[in-house]
Amino acid sequence: MPDIYGLQGKESLLAHMPDIRQLAGFERMELLQGKGRGNEVIQVRNGSGLQFQIAVSRSFDIGMCELYGIPLAWLSQNGPVAPFYYEREEWNRSFEGGLLATCGLSTMGKPSVDEGKVYGSHGRISSIPAELLQSEGRWNDCRQYELIFRGRVRESSATGENLVLERTIVTRLGENRLEITDSVTNESQRPVAHLMMHHFNLGFPLIGENCAIDIPDGPKRWINGQGATDRWSSYPAPLENGQPSVMAHENVQEDHKEGTVQVRISNKIVHNGEEKRLVVGIRYDKKASPVLTQWKHPGKGVYVLGIEPGNATTEGRAVHRARGTLPVLAPGERKTYSFCVEAQLESILPV
Repeated sequence: MPDIYGLQGKESLLAHMPDIRQLAGFERMELLQGKGRGNEVIQVRNGSGLQFQIAVSRSFDIGMCELYGIPLAWLSQNGPVAPFYYEREEWNRSFEGGLLATCGLSTMGKPSVDEGKVYGSHGRISSIPAELLQSEGRWNDCRQYELIFRGRVRESSATGENLVLERTIVTRLGENRLEITDSVTNESQRPVAHLMMHHFNLGFPLIGENCAIDIPDGPKRWINGQGATDRWSSYPAPLENGQPSVMAHENVQEDHKEGTVQVRISNKIVHNGEEKRLVVGIRYDKKASPVLTQWKHPGKGVYVLGIEPGNATTEGRAVHRARGTLPVLAPGERKTYSFCVEAQLESILPV
């Protein structure tokens, strides 16, 4: 366990306070106004500088996320949106943004008509409330205090698919890190198409005209955009008429940790009067999420970067069926996705 205020372990820490919740803990809350009225969220602080919200009513997604009070996540102008405001035809009307928005489970990407059935953008899973299975703070072998949360979300039809997402989110005292593990199970008696993307949304001040986007090498192509693909690693200043673009990074190289891909975004910022480097790293399992989609919208008043690992491109369910690349889960089959999001605020040494 890293030093926390010069102390290590349960005994040392609790000798200095009546309850560990003085340092780290969580609160379950219900929103009371606007379109988010009635939504349940869990406000988490890990005692090391990381704070975030888990949207229980929105697929157990992660909304607000801050490091030492500095926002990391991009939040849309919609604000919190309760599930009954979901619009299949206009997914963006209920898109909250947040650190993580889930896309799936039976479709994601562009709207399409597959085998005569209409599918909207990015599926409906992010507007389905979760069952809360676990919300707990506990000591791990009396050395490290961890906060663990589990939720279950079911996308089902009385006569159709029955896909179940179980999500576990863990953070620990002494580490500004989030570990996210998803398992998706086909609980129906027939094969079911399963498209899924994890939509990480990053905003100012992490995103800016001097930020650096580090994605491992691999073939790149436009899903929505045109021209050369060589400016993907930079970001412009806010543009008056900025338009969104979507690029697929296919078969990106794994890093030194076998089977995983590491994406890193950094920017110089001024914090408490000092120049610092704000860094966010996203590590994920390449086998489960072989395609990395990069979404940029540099328009004034929007200004967002999406890092979106998925099990297919965002070209739509019908396109993948036609190509023979539509992922399918057999009855009882389970697919697991894992992610680690780590944030740092680093001092910049003089040259």
